[in-house]
Amino acid sequence: MGIFIAVVALMMYLEYTAPKPVDWSPTYSAEDKIPFGTYILAHEIPKLFPDSKIQFIKNQTPAAYLNSQKNIGTENIYFIISAYNNLSEADQKALLAFIKQGNDVFLFCSDYFYSGILKDSLNYDVKILNSVKKQDFSDVQFYLTNSAFKNQKFKFKKITEIAYFSKIDTAKAIVLGEFLTAANERKTNFIKQKYGKGTFYLQLFPEAYANYFMLNDKDYEYSVNSLNCINKKNILWDEYNVPDEGALKYIFANPPLHWAWIILLVGTVYYCLFFGKRLQRIIPVINPLKNTTVEFTKTIGNLYYNSREHQDLIQKKIKYFLYFVKEKYFMDTENINTDFSEKLHLKSGVSKEITDKIVFLIQKNKISSASSEEDLKTLNEAIDLYYRKSGTWKT
Repeated sequence: MGIFIAVVALMMYLEYTAPKPVDWSPTYSAEDKIPFGTYILAHEIPKLFPDSKIQFIKNQTPAAYLNSQKNIGTENIYFIISAYNNLSEADQKALLAFIKQGNDVFLFCSDYFYSGILKDSLNYDVKILNSVKKQDFSDVQFYLTNSAFKNQKFKFKKITEIAYFSKIDTAKAIVLGEFLTAANERKTNFIKQKYGKGTFYLQLFPEAYANYFMLNDKDYEYSVNSLNCINKKNILWDEYNVPDEGALKYIFANPPLHWAWIILLVGTVYYCLFFGKRLQRIIPVINPLKNTTVEFTKTIGNLYYNSREHQDLIQKKIKYFLYFVKEKYFMDTENINTDFSEKLHLKSGVSKEITDKIVFLIQKNKISSASSEEDLKTLNEAIDLYYRKSGTWKT
């Protein structure tokens, strides 16, 4: 028991004397002072809009709040800054009705825009910009299209991915912000669009409004300038969409609870090691069931091969290979072309020659209605060679 107490005391000492790690989780909460909270913006926004009234909405969904407000008027803008898509179908319908009356909504979140009523109503598509070589996004230049800020370009560190609009309704949407990639490609990430009597502001780069960038002498100008489009008297800041931290994160954030949790775990392990053995009955040995998966697969393969169903077997091998690529490398397998070969080469490390050959054979056999035994062998050899070179070969 003395050893147990000594170990716990040592762990407590090391924990309290160790430097606290920085929490980089994107909460975007107005109460969080961590790098990706919005404490600074929440406290500076009254200075940016001295004639506007700021109201923080907590513990209510957008639908619950908006549906409970009678005669809410048309001088409101609803703020949602979040890293997660917590908007239900009812929330989206309530926001659309809110805008249609003449109010505005400002959404700062790339995750909201992939699907749902908002996407269908406003007619846009969103994609994520990333790189198979883990491109350094600190070289990406962000800027606002307003002529008053045309000479201002901004670079943001600590970014792991960037979302952009791959399609917008050009008849209704107005581009407010763009960025230039390292390859000098221009992408739109900030628009406004009329809906009914009101306006939707869609910002796919919520990171710019976090504490980390608001404290930067240069970066904060992007955030402040982008908010100049607001002209409503009432700003409704939604805090409901802040992600739930969960019980464990709350425990770890409070040192007394954290140590109570550690002592409980250590005590449980201590009990199991020194007392559990004496109370356990002998556990009988149960032999595991024999795995006949390999034998079954070989039998089915021989059945297809011997029946001369080469075309069917080729299609199954292609389908399995594309499923493997999609699950392992998160690649789109709809279009099998030179771009697909290049991305597969970069992500897997397999030579371009091998991936080009596989793409050629897939294209050839997909359109062919009568593949031969030789086609089956050639495709099988190419795919097996890819598995060996990529390190995923299993005997």
